[in-house]
Amino acid sequence: MSKTPENIFSVTSKLRNYLDFISSLGFKGVDCSEQTLEILRSWGNKPIKSRGTLHDIASELKTCRRCPLAGSGQHAVMGAGNPDARLMFVGGWPETEDAASGKPYSGRAGELLSRIIQAMDLTRDDVYISHVLKCRPLSDDEPAAGDIQICCGFVQGEIDLIKPAVICALGEVAARALLDTSASWAELCGRFHKYRNITVMPIFSPEYLLANPSAKRKTWDAVKQIIQKLMAP
Repeated sequence: MSKTPENIFSVTSKLRNYLDFISSLGFKGVDCSEQTLEILRSWGNKPIKSRGTLHDIASELKTCRRCPLAGSGQHAVMGAGNPDARLMFVGGWPETEDAASGKPYSGRAGELLSRIIQAMDLTRDDVYISHVLKCRPLSDDEPAAGDIQICCGFVQGEIDLIKPAVICALGEVAARALLDTSASWAELCGRFHKYRNITVMPIFSPEYLLANPSAKRKTWDAVKQIIQKLMAP
């Protein structure tokens, strides 16, 4: 049986841990300086080089081969919307319809998200919508944490360029990827948090709401907080 190749996050984590270990023993046969170790710590966390425009990010995304998903024939889905948006929605990963169309939230979940946006007296042209993972996983299981960490640099680049006033994280995967926290979903959902000095509101994902309509009330309460935050001077 052939062994699945390790992704860069797994390999660099092992390398980093090994060098940390031999450095603690005082080994000097290789460069174990703190500067080198810090560079290794950054690998997998900031995979995307600084880009001047969203077009630059989209171009880099088209040729991305950083994780197993990129080489699986999947179509990466770039974010879409207003590049000057004050409100940005960030979901977990593309659905089947998104991968087919190349646009985020194109299917039933996207229809529900559009209704949420309309209820805020906004349109899709007013906001920006993206994912923390740009390719759809090969199965219905949640994607590997390493793949998300590698890919998250793309959405980080989008956020840096758009500079939204508020980010609405759609679901637990998106919230954890942005906030880098071990807090429970109960502690995250429906409450304001901070990402690079940007206000973040995690809510249930549209996919979850389609399967669990009873969660819509709590979601709307959170959405109303976002509205109030956007209206504040």
